Amino acid sequence: MGVSERKFFGILDMIKRVSNNAPWSRILSTFRFGLTKLNTVDQIEQMVQKIRPVELVQGTANQLYTKAIHAIDNADDYDTLKRVRVDYLEKLNQIARNEQARPLIVGITGEFYVVLEPFSSFDIERELGKLGVEVRRATFISGWTKFSLFLNPFGINEKSRIHKAARPYLKRDIGGDGWESVGEKVLHAREYDGLIHLAPFTCMPEIIAENIMPSTREQIPVLTILCDEQIAKAGVLTRLEAFVDLLERKRRARRDRQGVSV
Repeated sequence: MGVSERKFFGILDMIKRVSNNAPWSRILSTFRFGLTKLNTVDQIEQMVQKIRPVELVQGTANQLYTKAIHAIDNADDYDTLKRVRVDYLEKLNQIARNEQARPLIVGITGEFYVVLEPFSSFDIERELGKLGVEVRRATFISGWTKFSLFLNPFGINEKSRIHKAARPYLKRDIGGDGWESVGEKVLHAREYDGLIHLAPFTCMPEIIAENIMPSTREQIPVLTILCDEQIAKAGVLTRLEAFVDLLERKRRARRDRQGVSV
């Protein structure tokens, strides 16, 4: 049985081998500290995603985020890491912002690697922030790590709610993250103005999800972007701008129908 099948224990065995047989107490302590760092990164990133579309000086949140990542990387104990988290969350909270802004909310879902790795999508989340969009990403690295290493921790499947939402349209796991992609649309249709679906070119589970999404009762706009070596930043930006324009028009139309501010 390989490392991936054994999940948590497979990873620990691998660390044991590459660490020149370090004591288990040290391995477990270091592993736990690493997970705490991942949680800290994700907490700060979620705050950055909320601030990007409303900050008065564009790029301020990104600059603080870069500094925060460096500080987290250099933190070598829990007290230092806690100070870094509190300090940078406070700095982010103090960024001057447009209090009147009501940014569009766009979810990001799809295959976990292209969702989590900014290089593969030309840092689509930052680009959406520049366009005044608040991003709600389906997967963060700490959550994905916990789910991948601890299958059904304490008997609770972290993705069961998403799978249940997808079942009217997709009855079972089709591999990869296709089941989750459909479930994310169904589950958050009333919260999001739109959804961006990221997939590697030829990824079969995401192709299946892409073809199911237009058939759901939950009719929010979905933009699918296939990421491969042929993708170009100019093309991605053009599609994002057009998608955001579509969402803004839909919001204005909804506001006009309701006769209230949306």
